[in-house]
Order: sequence, then C-alpha cells, then structure tokens
Amino acid sequence: MAEVTNLNIKIDRDLKVKADRLFHEMGMNLTTAVNVFVRQAVLEQAIPFKIYRSANENAGASTNIEQRRAAMQEIRDLLADVDSNTVDVDRMKAERRAARFERAD
Repeated sequence: MAEVTNLNIKIDRDLKVKADRLFHEMGMNLTTAVNVFVRQAVLEQAIPFKIYRSANENAGASTNIEQRRAAMQEIRDLLADVDSNTVDVDRMKAERRAARFERAD
C-alpha cells in the first residue's frame, strides 16, 4: 500500500457543505472525491474536465440531469472496483476513451 499524507485546503464553508452532501449521495466522502479527481488528473496529465471562462459558456454543457446521473453512476462503478486504494488504470483509460468516442459521435 502506498504511503499516505495529509492535504489541507481552504474552501468556502457553503461549498464544502454542498460537496459533502453531494458526495454522500454518491456513496463517498470529500476525501475520496478529491482522491478520484487527483488520480484522474495524474492519469490524464490534465484537469479531467473542461474549464470555461464564464458560466454563460458552460450553461448548456452541464444542465442535463441524465448526464449527471450517468457520471455519478460511473464514479460509483469506479469506486466499486477500488481495491486497497488502487484503481484499475487500464479500465479507467478504456472507459475514458469510450466516453470520448461517444461524445465525438
């Protein structure tokens, strides 16, 4: 098992409450969610989502509730495959490629 370390960050109180609630509904805590994000960023060598300059440019990209539910289920599935804090990197890469291919259609 890899050696673990603590990470201390500052975050807006309301944002943390909302994030805690969201991730709890997804079956994980904030620590797990941050670890998922960081692992994916390291795997892709990039931030694993598109960042927009303003909310207006992103208005249509994240409003579909079905897309959100599918993304939440994908995270649940990935977490179900976590074994002793390890992730099947090959499966994650394959799923990421499949998702990109579907978006390209």
